[in-house]
Amino acid sequence: MSQVSRSSQGLSFLDQLYFGYFVSHIPITLLVDVVPLFPSERIPSFMLGLNRFLTEQLNDPFMIIGTTRSDMTWFRSLLACELVFQLPFFFYAAYAIWNGSSKRHAPLLVYGAHVSTTMVPVLGMLAFGDIGRTFNQRLMLAGLYLPYLLIPLSMVIVSFKQCAKAIAETQAKKKFD
Repeated sequence: MSQVSRSSQGLSFLDQLYFGYFVSHIPITLLVDVVPLFPSERIPSFMLGLNRFLTEQLNDPFMIIGTTRSDMTWFRSLLACELVFQLPFFFYAAYAIWNGSSKRHAPLLVYGAHVSTTMVPVLGMLAFGDIGRTFNQRLMLAGLYLPYLLIPLSMVIVSFKQCAKAIAETQAKKKFD
């Protein structure tokens, strides 16, 4: 059986990974990622505590609440896109993967390409930006953000192959009709 097909024992390894990624990303988006988009007085205290941990313990420069630094506006725009466009998609993707939908690959390809390209400037800023962090702090933050590049990038590769295969099968079928 192929690496991405549903086996008799359930989901393939990659489908399990993708399913876990999307399901876990729902609370991450709602409880962590959207926090910098709102004024601190509008955020519940437990969410402020999570944010404080990210910004103080992990030294995450992107998740600071209430900053007016214009150089982080680009990151907040990515968070707004995550809330408006990606969050609804997480539900669709988890459902489609869980049910083994053959129609999941094109949307996963688009999602994976979008997120992979948005993570490049984030990781670039961590690696080369003037963010006032030590090498070890940058490394730890890169480790936190890197899965959000690698998992979507693997979606691009796998989904592209599946889409190309489906197109080839459709074209071959048309030749015989």
